[in-house]
Amino acid sequence: MWENRSKLIFISCMLIAGVMFAQMGMYIMHALAGWQIRYNVIQLCHTMIRSLGMLWVGYILNAIVFSTFALSIWIAARQLYLSRRFYRKLMSWRSDSLTHDLNQRYSGGQYSIAVVQCSKPMAFAMGLIKPQIVLSTGLVDMLDRRELEAVIHHETYHRNHYDPLKTFLMSLCASVMWYIPILKSFHQNYKIVREVLADNYAISKTGDSVHLGSALLKLLKGNSPVQMPFSHVSFSDTSINFRIRQLLDPQTELPLKWPFTPAMISVQVLFALCTMFVLVMN
Repeated sequence: MWENRSKLIFISCMLIAGVMFAQMGMYIMHALAGWQIRYNVIQLCHTMIRSLGMLWVGYILNAIVFSTFALSIWIAARQLYLSRRFYRKLMSWRSDSLTHDLNQRYSGGQYSIAVVQCSKPMAFAMGLIKPQIVLSTGLVDMLDRRELEAVIHHETYHRNHYDPLKTFLMSLCASVMWYIPILKSFHQNYKIVREVLADNYAISKTGDSVHLGSALLKLLKGNSPVQMPFSHVSFSDTSINFRIRQLLDPQTELPLKWPFTPAMISVQVLFALCTMFVLVMN
């Protein structure tokens, strides 16, 4: 059930954002290079606006299209730069002995886990192409062996399924396409679902939810927010109450919250675009 929800949310978000980016890209090529693209909804909107004499609306449309592309490039480049700098800083704090020990114990010597010298308890997966699990010495010292094992299994799920990359893409779409508010809801719900799936994976590996729950509670007491780039998935920064309830009673159905107003606004925008697209095709 949770896996199906995850796929539905991710595919829906990528489909909506992908169609919008494709339409905007075609419109930009038409505006800058004079390409005559037959089935471009945004070009049709601009033409209709000009025919009605509402030139100022056309300027707003142009501003939205070009700013969306410029903002997406800027945010993506900035986040990639921050992620790279953050990773290098973490690796300069790496504890070689603890890193070697945990990789031998939990990952078969593949060195997918990095332990860094930091008093704050932290556990997250980061990296877009080759995700890596990062743990702090504060976390290793705070948790017992079984709790640490549960946290590592949780982050292993994120690493194996490239969740940092998926979260990065959804964060980027939600940020640059602010005028489609349902994308923000998709992003928030997707993070919740992925955390529940990672929790379930850790439980299946350890045999019970006791150690995962106790690790989560310890992190809640000793953790403070740390500003990180988009391309990471942290163990303790998403919907803690939701996950604790799920751990206490796995059979309880916890419905995701779908904001009504953002959904209705997004549906109306997409319906209008789809209607115009059908008119163009006919």
